[in-house]
Amino acid sequence: DRTPRALAMERDWEEVHGLSRTDIEALQRVFNQLKNKNGLIGPQDLEKRFIRLDYEFQAVTDFGISEVEDIIWEVDEDADGFIDWHNFVTLYARARTDLKNKEPRRLFNLIDFMICDKDGGGNIDEDECLDILFKRYGKEAMEQLSDQLLKMFGRDIDYNEFLELVGNNIDGGGKIQVLLANLQNPTPPSGSKGPSGPKSARATKTPKHTPRR
Repeated sequence: DRTPRALAMERDWEEVHGLSRTDIEALQRVFNQLKNKNGLIGPQDLEKRFIRLDYEFQAVTDFGISEVEDIIWEVDEDADGFIDWHNFVTLYARARTDLKNKEPRRLFNLIDFMICDKDGGGNIDEDECLDILFKRYGKEAMEQLSDQLLKMFGRDIDYNEFLELVGNNIDGGGKIQVLLANLQNPTPPSGSKGPSGPKSARATKTPKHTPRR
């Protein structure tokens, strides 16, 4: 769809959010894999993809709806129960430049994973995963974690393992966030006292796959 309106939106995404033409083409590929015959992404469409990725989504959340419905609600600006192309790209663009973890992360995680999983096999390799981590957390942070990262990799990574690394909540909760928090607040030597001991490091964790808003 190369209408004047579509071109204007693309220019806005490029100028405001820094999305390149290559980024938009990758997003279009993923959107096409997820959308239904009406050109929208609904709960059933996300369910099918999660099943293919062996991700066990919650049938009923604390909000009384399914996890996939909750994911859609987070980014559904017109409240029609579906994600259209504009919602899709806007969510990704905002989340990618969000340094304070204020934007919804669950759909963003799925999109990032599917961008790298080009053959749809359900796995990404070490280099593809590192590329995502560098873009999210920056070169300096990843260099600080180089030793820990080497221990984590060495094989392909599936979607659930990817979520364990980056977290599936809006406030993080993944292994990378915990490692970064420990770098900023190192555990004192055994026997010493202080607020930044093992207990506070554990407090940075959140339950895996728990939806949050």
